[in-house]
Amino acid sequence: MTDGTPGRAPRGVRPGRRPGPSRSLTTRAVAEAALAEGLATFTMPSVAARLGVSHSTLYRYVQDRDDLLRTAIGVAVDRVEWPSEELPWRELLGRLADRLWELCDTHPGIAQAVLTTPGTPPAIIERLVRYGRSLVAAGLSDRDAVVSVDFVAELTLTSWIAMRHLDGETAAGGGRTVREEYRSSWSVDTPFLEVFTAEDTWHGRGWFTDKLGIHLDGLAHRIDSRTGTGGPRD
Repeated sequence: MTDGTPGRAPRGVRPGRRPGPSRSLTTRAVAEAALAEGLATFTMPSVAARLGVSHSTLYRYVQDRDDLLRTAIGVAVDRVEWPSEELPWRELLGRLADRLWELCDTHPGIAQAVLTTPGTPPAIIERLVRYGRSLVAAGLSDRDAVVSVDFVAELTLTSWIAMRHLDGETAAGGGRTVREEYRSSWSVDTPFLEVFTAEDTWHGRGWFTDKLGIHLDGLAHRIDSRTGTGGPRD
């Protein structure tokens, strides 16, 4: 619609310029807007509103919400200072777990997104390949190397989700947390009561470090058995 004057461009549009997204809008900018909105809660309209464009404009840069999730995960992964693949394998996997936990803290919702969004972002594949090659160089088979990197990543993501879930309120309400409900169920006398009632069981990383340590110990045994470098273990 014009302002009624023949030959004059619509108000707000300069002559010779077609309406459309800003030249500064890129796929990465759309992904960063999704990260800013929150991976657990963003919608296509909310991302569009943050960018000041129409909802339909986003589909010039991503196919759908899943595509935007994958792209946003890739951007978040690229921002992390990941450990060098030149590190000794055990230190490498330990630091990988630390960086992943910090990534989850920085972007709530990313753990669930990585585990449930169809497809794997290239940035994740690249790191899996790098770390997998490092473990092969340490003495693992190709399959064991890839499975080990995947295991550490999945253990980190699922443990982070589980620990954050403890902060939530139970379905019964009344301000009672999931943590309190779990702890009360272990108030009975059992041989492991001290373990289940320990404060560090229910806060921070919980048993994550212990679980990771058990896996790494087993991995060390497998590497030793393949390379012939191990001796008797306690």
